[in-house]
Amino acid sequence: MAKERRSNKWAFLMYEESVPDNYMEIFEGLHVPFVLIPWHDKDIHSETGEIKKSHKHGAFYFDSLKSYSQVSELVSDKLNGPAHVEVVMSPKGMFDYFTHAENPDKTPYDIEDIESGLDSNSINFC
Repeated sequence: MAKERRSNKWAFLMYEESVPDNYMEIFEGLHVPFVLIPWHDKDIHSETGEIKKSHKHGAFYFDSLKSYSQVSELVSDKLNGPAHVEVVMSPKGMFDYFTHAENPDKTPYDIEDIESGLDSNSINFC
């Protein structure tokens, strides 16, 4: 059996229609540094031309290594989000992807609207 991948930086997705109303309280209660981009409510599905469901991308910055299943369960159980999570390979690349900074064909999102918590000043996006 292959060993499950572990990392201390994980990205996730949550949908506005299913996330608990008190999601910021839930994040604060986890005691893990995090960043959340603004609601992506203007994204267009390239194949259908329809607006995608409103969603937020986010990332956790754990003090220790966590497995895919640990983070997946956290997101799905606590935030009612999709169970799929991804290792953050490049915090700056993730940040650019989250805000559409490098994709002029997509709606840009303002970095001033990014939410963060629990000593997120220590998160390095470079």
